Amino acid sequence: MKKYNQTVSIAIAGPPCSGKSTIGELLAIKLDLPFHDLDTCIEETASMSILDIFSRLGEEEFRRRESEALDALLSTDERIILALGGGCLLEKSNLRTVSKKAIIITLTASYDVLLERRRLQEGNRPLAMNDRSFVELLKKRNEHYSSLPNRIDTSLITPEEIIERILGAGPNI
Repeated sequence: MKKYNQTVSIAIAGPPCSGKSTIGELLAIKLDLPFHDLDTCIEETASMSILDIFSRLGEEEFRRRESEALDALLSTDERIILALGGGCLLEKSNLRTVSKKAIIITLTASYDVLLERRRLQEGNRPLAMNDRSFVELLKKRNEHYSSLPNRIDTSLITPEEIIERILGAGPNI
């Protein structure tokens, strides 16, 4: 991983169920920085769940709102920890925005681990309503996730170990 500086935010990317929100919250506590979950920000602004946005307004509208929320969160000079949605950086403009304003940490895990975590979590994912569609989504996005920087495989390590790896990547984080 590349060295960090104290002036940039940290964006946690990766597939659904890779631990983005959990790690983001823990990292924010450790660094005493504000934490934002992009999906939660979208839900609060829309006054409806992500699932409802997808079913009522469609994926295109969700992605528009996602880009808008991302721009708003990263438009200030405030340093934050941001958990991104699993598909957020598929949009090239979002990837450019995040790359300019933050260090990207990409969490990964094996399909088996991601699938097991999905089964343990409450709620539904609009693009992965069952095991088969979830695995198909992961396969479809695999090349994208593999192209993102600073990858950490979360399959066999604890959240605390993940935080240690992130913090060990540079003295100024």
